[in-house]
Amino acid sequence: MTGPGDDPRNPQQPPWMPPELPPWEPPPADYPPDYPPVYPPPGVYYPPPMGGWGPAQPMPRPGTNGLAIASLISAFTGFLCCIGSIVAIVLGAIALDQIKRTREDGFGLAVAGIALGVAGLIVVFVIWIFALQYH
Repeated sequence: MTGPGDDPRNPQQPPWMPPELPPWEPPPADYPPDYPPVYPPPGVYYPPPMGGWGPAQPMPRPGTNGLAIASLISAFTGFLCCIGSIVAIVLGAIALDQIKRTREDGFGLAVAGIALGVAGLIVVFVIWIFALQYH
């Protein structure tokens, strides 16, 4: 029976240990070979690479929805005639759909156009009912 130091390959080391490595030596002076410099030499300007991450730019805000403005204008003319109020309600509904999809401004204008259009229709119908009653 042999013991841990009885290995004929290395009598000083047990057989389950890896073989000893030679001592570390620094690389020769010409290693690595001359490569191009990593940084540009002083006085040489290279433009920054395109497409990198830069400072965040604000997104351009979309303008006010034109149909919302038209809805509000036609709602004011709806007090003169019934057709303006109907146009205001239709344009306001279309404007709300467009504002939801495109995230434009003008939500309040569209809602005001619809509300004034409905109010204008109610006023016209009330006047029409009283006019028929006394005719």
